[in-house]
Amino acid sequence: MPLLQVSPERVLEIPVTLFSNSTVELTLQNVSTQPFVAYKIKTTAPKSYLVRPSTGVVPQGEVRSVQIVLQALSEEPPTNSTDRFLVQATPVDSNCTLPRHYWLSLEKAKVEETRLSVSFKRVNGQLSTGHTGSLPGEGSASGGGRGAEGAGSTAAPTSATAGGSGSNATSAADLKQQYDQLVEYTLAMEKHKEELTRENEALKQQLECRGGRSLAELWHLPIYLFVLFMLWYILDRTFGGGGASSKP
Repeated sequence: MPLLQVSPERVLEIPVTLFSNSTVELTLQNVSTQPFVAYKIKTTAPKSYLVRPSTGVVPQGEVRSVQIVLQALSEEPPTNSTDRFLVQATPVDSNCTLPRHYWLSLEKAKVEETRLSVSFKRVNGQLSTGHTGSLPGEGSASGGGRGAEGAGSTAAPTSATAGGSGSNATSAADLKQQYDQLVEYTLAMEKHKEELTRENEALKQQLECRGGRSLAELWHLPIYLFVLFMLWYILDRTFGGGGASSKP
């Protein structure tokens, strides 16, 4: 009988929308006779994914959820992804999260492993956000060309008007895209903050199990540093990036 039932079992289907994070949920259920099963999740692409929490303990009969976040992509991912995830599990005596060195020294025979591949799923049949604002300008320009054949001198002002309309539409589309990206980043950061809070609660529990109650008082510092960094990042993208894009 396995220690953990992992769902999905073999393939992680990740919906992809360009310029925004994508999150899928991995569930782990302790289906063994062991009172506690510790787990650790690894990936072959650690720079592309956030795994929260990447380690933990599942009591007998209970289920734990793990959030796997694909960082925002600026271009289409490959059709056949080579990304992989590995879920390791081992029985333990308590609900305390195992330290990293424990996993490194653990005998391979005592570790149950589940491997998952990654499949990227297109959202709305396409991955690109698309700058459709320029299309009306192109259509108007071609209409102006046809008008030139029948109207002679009126072709020039018609073409100029069409070009200006297309430029305004493109600018509006760019601004809307930047705004949507900012909203998505803000929501993602809020979610990450909640996940970090849960992780720090688990860290507090681990420190208490080791008798390190004095260190547990510092659990909130990583959250404050993370929030301050993300506020600086969002403000820099809003005011710094916005100013650069408004230049001709």
